Order: sequence, then structure tokens, then C-alpha cells
Amino acid sequence: MAPSKNRTLIKNVASLGIVQVVNYIFPLLTIPYVSRIIGPEGFGLINYITAFVSYFVLIVYYGFDLTATRKIAVDPDNLEIRSKVFSEVTCARLLLFIITIVGFMICISSVPLLNSNLMLSLVLFLTVVSALLTPQYVFQGLQRLPVLSILTLVKGVINTSLIFLFVSKKDDLLLYASISVFSNFLISLISILYVVLVIKIKFTFYSIKHSLAILKEGRLIFFSSIIFSLYTTTNIIILGFFAGAKTIGYYTTAVSFIIIVQSVVNIPLSSSLYPYIGKSFSESEENGIIKLRKIVPLVFYFTGAICLGILILAPYVVFLIYGKSFEGSVISVQILSFLPLISAMSSLMGIQTMLNLRMDNLFLKITSFAACFSLVLNLVLGYYFSYIGTSISYIVTELSLCLSFYLILKNKGLILFKKDNFKLKNVIAQVRNIKNM
Repeated sequence: MAPSKNRTLIKNVASLGIVQVVNYIFPLLTIPYVSRIIGPEGFGLINYITAFVSYFVLIVYYGFDLTATRKIAVDPDNLEIRSKVFSEVTCARLLLFIITIVGFMICISSVPLLNSNLMLSLVLFLTVVSALLTPQYVFQGLQRLPVLSILTLVKGVINTSLIFLFVSKKDDLLLYASISVFSNFLISLISILYVVLVIKIKFTFYSIKHSLAILKEGRLIFFSSIIFSLYTTTNIIILGFFAGAKTIGYYTTAVSFIIIVQSVVNIPLSSSLYPYIGKSFSESEENGIIKLRKIVPLVFYFTGAICLGILILAPYVVFLIYGKSFEGSVISVQILSFLPLISAMSSLMGIQTMLNLRMDNLFLKITSFAACFSLVLNLVLGYYFSYIGTSISYIVTELSLCLSFYLILKNKGLILFKKDNFKLKNVIAQVRNIKNM
């Protein structure tokens, strides 16, 4: 491992880690304030509409944060390649954005909750515009993640400031949603300007035919992301068939809290490691596997300790952050407490290993099975046990997905979990090695 590469990796992980921690402190600052204003019902309504919108965001993203990142990371110094990738992605996303407008209009006309909250639905749909503009894959592919993190931090400052200044009563639900949408759009716009003016990426229009070819090329990753949403987002929609806004608020509040923790823990690691490990795999399969084996124990112990803390402290944390009106969320938080650990292991085996080894088809089959399993589990457990059943369905699905990745890789002779690497003395030695690089 070359010293310059090590420094880049450590710099990316450290900068993203520090900034993401600070950035996710902002929701912890605003949520105690906002939750006591809009209550579980308000959170439930926003999150239910957001569940629909997130499908259209996924369509526009189309998995480019993985596929385009991989293309740029192979030769990050090649301006021609990164300009070509940027142009192709932008044109393809523009085509997808037009499709989402039509799709969302159909949803509004057919889903009563969206139609009865038309203005809120339209405002939240503007999140799709931010997805269209966001060039995160460029920053990841070039390993300029500190820049992206700073922009995210700025967004957090703007969002938090506006919430405290303008949101003061229950009727400000629409304003609360608008502030978040505005800050997302602003940062996406700044990101585009940075990519064009500072990184000097040149944009070229491509034909619809060419854009369709690009979409066809990345269809497997896209289908995988859609399938993944079936057990992370659709469960909210299914729960809505059996419960009201308040109950949805209990569940989505718990999930949102876990996602905040998971983002602080997993996003800095996965965003930094994906292009870095991708380049290692491009050099040789053996080199990539060796590096992953050393990383797995560190991620396991780090995320495991945090998950244990969530399980023990859940009642105190929920009451402190959200207030007593969210008491129903405690059990859901405890059920989902080990989700960050399971998700981190799945990411290392699925995204970091299988996708870097071009096992896209196998990855799609595994996630498809998990999605089907999740839908059935959600319908059954959601019907009989409401949001508690939905929480159980979520964690069981993630666990089955993680186990499937492990068994498939083991069957192919790819063992990431080496017993010796998990010994405390070896973990400490590895931490020291990284620290000294």
C-alpha cells in the first residue's frame, strides 16, 4: 500500500467522518424542537409522502453513484473520461426526470393521501430536481470527498438556521418540508458549479439513443437499488394500509434515528472505500480481498459497539430527542438497533466485494430474493403486529441478505472473515498500522 494512497484513504475517511458526525448533529438539534411542534402525526405524514417521492429519486439516481464512480475511479486523472461520464450521466438523468414527472402526476391522482396534501406532495417532489443535479459520483470517483462533505455541512447549517428562525407552530409543516427541499437544491447547484468551474469538467449533450444505451448498461445496478427500496421504503407504504399517520410516525421516527446513526458510521467508510477498493480490485482480485479482510474486523467492532449502545440507551435517547409523545418509537429503535452493523457487513460483502468483482447478476438475484421475502413478511407482520411487525420484518430481511452474501462468497472461496484478523491484538496492530501510514 503506497503511502500516498494511504494518506488519501485516511484523509477521505477522516474528513467524511468528522464532517458527517457534525452534520448529523444538526438533525439532533432540530428534531427535539420540531418533534414537539408537529408531533408523530406530522412526521408520519411527511415520511409517508417522502416514501413515494423516494422511488422517483431512485429512478433519477439510477445507481450512477456506483456505476459512474467505478468508471471514473479506474483513471481519475483522465479529464476526457470523467467529462464523458459526467455528460452521459447528466443526459440520462434528464431523460429519467421527465419520466418521473409523468409518474408522480399519476400517483397524485390515484393516492388519496397525496391528493389531499397536494401542496406538500409537490414541494417534496422537488427533491427529485436535487437528485438530477447532484454529481456525487464525480467526487467519489476522484476521491475529493472532503469537498462534498464541506458542502453537506453548509447545507446542514442553512437548513438548521432556517428551521429555528421560521418553524414555530403545527401549521408550519409545509414550511418545514420546504426548507429541507430548498437547502438540498442549493447545495446540488453549488456542486454542479464546482464540478464545471473548478474540476474543469466539460459538458456535452448526448442523443436520446445514447442515453438509452447508458441506461441499459447500468440496468442491473438500478434494478438492485429499486429492489433494495422494497424492504426499506415500501414497508412504510404497506404499513399505511394497516395504520394511521401517528403509527407511521412512530415507525419512521425510529427508522430515521437508526439511519442517522448508520449514516454517521457507514457513509464515510463506504463512500471513501468504494473507489479505493475498486482500484485495488482493478489491480488484482487478490489485492482487493487482502485489503478487505483487514478492514472487516475494524468495521465490525466499531459498528458493533455503537449498536450495543443504541440497544441499551434507546428509551433515554428517544425521550430526550423526540419527547414523550414518541414513546411508541422506543421498541422499534431497539428492534432495529443492530441494523448499522448488519448493513456495514452487507456493504463490505455485497457492494465492496461482489460489485467490484463484476458479480452484478448474482447481486441482483440475492437482493431480488430479499425483496420478495420482505414484501411477504411485511404484509403478514404488518397486518398482525402493526409497526412492531414492520420493524421485525426490516431487521430479519437485512440479516437474511447479509447471510446470503456471506454464503455465496464462501461458496466461491472468497472468505472475508478470517478468525485471526478478529483477535484483539491483531485489530490493535491494524489500527496502529493505519494510524502510522
